[in-house]
Amino acid sequence: MPQAAFSQGGAVVYTAMYGDYDTLKPQPVQDVPCDFICFTDKKDLADPSGCWHIILAPQPPVHPRMQAKYFKLMSHRVFPDGQLAPRYDWPGRRKTYDFVVWTDASIRIFSSAFVREICGDVGENKWAMPPHPQRDCIYREASYSTHLAKYKDQPLEEQAASYRAAGHPEHWGLWACGLIARSGQLPEKVKALGEAWWEENLRWSYQDQVSLPYLLRRHHVGVDIIPRSLSDGFGVYSHKRDN
Repeated sequence: MPQAAFSQGGAVVYTAMYGDYDTLKPQPVQDVPCDFICFTDKKDLADPSGCWHIILAPQPPVHPRMQAKYFKLMSHRVFPDGQLAPRYDWPGRRKTYDFVVWTDASIRIFSSAFVREICGDVGENKWAMPPHPQRDCIYREASYSTHLAKYKDQPLEEQAASYRAAGHPEHWGLWACGLIARSGQLPEKVKALGEAWWEENLRWSYQDQVSLPYLLRRHHVGVDIIPRSLSDGFGVYSHKRDN
């Protein structure tokens, strides 16, 4: 397994909670320097484990899922050059992180080696995700998602039809976007991909797994693979609400 290059900056694991969809999960102390940050609009968000630094960060009046999605897709704005952007209130915190790790709020980490190991999967592309465990095709993913309550009002069929008309092939690939490990120093093309990913979610749906492969192919951007399953150091829990 590749070894990640850590300096004193270490890594940050971050998530976002907007609306009443999730609860903060306890996370274990990591065997590399690591901070845990949660961005939220909830002034009274509870952290029973005490491991999270909670940052109150109001967002524009879009759907709460999109408010949280901003932090996931736009890490280069939240952590420019590996530093927490000054507009987010954490007095005195000026460290530069070697790696920036997004986890959906539904993810709970079990292993103290988790951050070290997945950051070791970040290679020449400078960001990494696990492949989707069940599907390899955006059209199958869109079809599946239309039956989920949380996507009931989303134009997924129209979105998939648009990608098909643009020539995106079937079975081109699909990623599980709930876990993303990024270098603190991202290439410009990966930053541009993040901007395009955000705009595509605003245009179509907040089902980000459908839009990502289309954008990767269109922008000629690669992704390193995190070869992990749910038994490899983390688990995914049901959301508090799925609508």
